[in-house]
Amino acid sequence: MTQALVSAVLALLLSFLFPVFVNRRAFNSAVRKYVDNPSPSNRASMERERSENERVALETHIETAAVLFVLINLGWFLVARRSRKTSPGQG
Repeated sequence: MTQALVSAVLALLLSFLFPVFVNRRAFNSAVRKYVDNPSPSNRASMERERSENERVALETHIETAAVLFVLINLGWFLVARRSRKTSPGQG
């Protein structure tokens, strides 16, 4: 249980360590429209697209954390397995 908790915390920390860059055409278009005509409707459209970008970035962080969690636990499993094979009592 402790190993899983440590793995989860480490995976989350590592996944949020690097920023995620989201480049969506809809967001770029909304920003361009707002810059050309800063109306309330264009601002609302830009804010909707910005929140969508944030959602995509959060999903990417969570997916990265899940992959890191699996890789960290696989690494711990392989190290533990190798140390059992090469323990002094088995020599």
